[in-house]
Amino acid sequence: MECCSSWWSINSSGKDSILNSTKKAYVAAAIAIIFAGGVIFWQVKGRKAGPVELTADDMTMLAEGQPPQVRARLATDENARKDFAKSVRQMLALAEEAKAHGVDRAPDVKRELEIQKASVIAQYYMQDLRKKNQPTEITEDEVNEFFKTPVNQHKFDQIITDVKQRDPQMAQEIPEDQLNQFKQQVGKVLIAQKRAIEQGLDKNPEVRLQMELQGARILAQKYALDQLQAKMKVTDEEVNAYLASHPELDTDKKNRAKAEEILKRARAGEDFAKLAQEFSTDGSKDKGGDLGWFGQGRMVPEFEKAAFALKPGEISDVVQSQFGFHIIKLEDRKTETKDGKTEEMVHARHILIREIDNGNPFAAPQTPRDKARSTLENEKVKKILDDIVSRSHVKVPDNYSVKPPEQQPMPQMPQGFPPAQPEGAAPEPAPKP
Repeated sequence: MECCSSWWSINSSGKDSILNSTKKAYVAAAIAIIFAGGVIFWQVKGRKAGPVELTADDMTMLAEGQPPQVRARLATDENARKDFAKSVRQMLALAEEAKAHGVDRAPDVKRELEIQKASVIAQYYMQDLRKKNQPTEITEDEVNEFFKTPVNQHKFDQIITDVKQRDPQMAQEIPEDQLNQFKQQVGKVLIAQKRAIEQGLDKNPEVRLQMELQGARILAQKYALDQLQAKMKVTDEEVNAYLASHPELDTDKKNRAKAEEILKRARAGEDFAKLAQEFSTDGSKDKGGDLGWFGQGRMVPEFEKAAFALKPGEISDVVQSQFGFHIIKLEDRKTETKDGKTEEMVHARHILIREIDNGNPFAAPQTPRDKARSTLENEKVKKILDDIVSRSHVKVPDNYSVKPPEQQPMPQMPQGFPPAQPEGAAPEPAPKP
C-alpha cells in the first residue's frame, strides 16, 4: 500500500524552466487522504457498533504496512508518527461526516462501496489460499461462465456506466480488448468474493474492519470533492486583501529593480555569461545562461517575442513572464529547413531574476498572488478539517511504536565485476578479458 498525502509539484531546469507547456492541475480534495489503494490489515480483538476507535496496536500495524521508506521515517520520527495519525483521524472523521450527510446512500456510491468491499474480501481470500499453499488461479473460462448469469453481467455493465460518468475521458467507447481485460479483472474479484463468502471469510473481524476502513476512504474522498471543495475556494477579493495586509509578499518591485541594475551592467559591457552565473536563478546559470538554439513555440510568449525581435549581439529590456524577470541576449540566428518547411531559429542567453522557494532554483515559480492564494487555501483547509475532527467521535492514538523495516540484502554482482565504490571514490579499472 502506498502512502499518498502530497500536493503536486512541478520541477524544471535550465531551458525547460521557461518552455511553454500545458499544465493539467487537478486538486483532488486539498486534504491528505492517505489510503489511495491496496489493502491494509491490522489485528483486532473484535468490532463493536458505534464510532471508530483505533488502538495503539492498530496504528502500529497500519504504519508497519507502509512502504519501507515511509516506515523507516515513522520508526524514527515521533512528529512523523503524529502526522500519520492525524491523517488517519482526518480521513475517518470525514467519512463519519459524509455518512451524516447521506453520502453513503447515493446509488453510485453504494455500488462503489460494494465493489470495494468485494475487493477486500477477494484479496483476503487469495491471501488465505496462499497461506494454505493452495492454487489461486481463476481462469478466463471461469470468468466467462460467471458473466453468463444475467445478474452478474448487469453488475459489470453498471460498473462501466459508473466509471464513464465519473471520468469524462472514459465517456468515449472503450476499446474491446481493454474492456475484456477489465472484465476479466472484475470477474476474478467477484468470483473470489463469492467463494470467500461461501467459506464465511467475510465474517472474520479483520476483514470486516478492513471493509469499513476502505469504505471510509471512499466516503471521505467523495465528501471532500463534492461538498467541501467549494468551501476551500479562495476569492480574488480575499487574495487582494491578504496582499494589502502583507506587502512583504509583493516581491515583483524588488526583483524588477534588481533586474534593471543587472541590465545596466550588461549594456555597459560586462560579460553577460558571468553576470548570468552570478545572478540568474534558473538551471541555465551554470552555462552562463545559455539556452541553445530554439524555434517558435518553444518558449513562453513574452520571452519568445522579445528574443525573436533582437539582432545578434543585442540585449533586451527587462521582460516579465510567469517565471520572473528575464534579460535576454541574442547570440545568433539562422534558418533551417525540415520536412520541406523553413523555420527561423535563434541562439540566446538569459538572466532570470525571481524568488527562490526554500533555496531550490528548480522549484515551480510562484507569483505573490500564487503564494497568497496558497496560504489562504491552506488556512481554509486546516480550519475545515479541524472543525470536522473536533466534532467527530473518532479516536486515533498518537502514541504508538513502529519497528524499522528489515534491511534488504544487497544484490550480488556477477563474478569478475569490481566491488561497489563509496560515493566520490575513483572507480577501479574494469577487469581485463
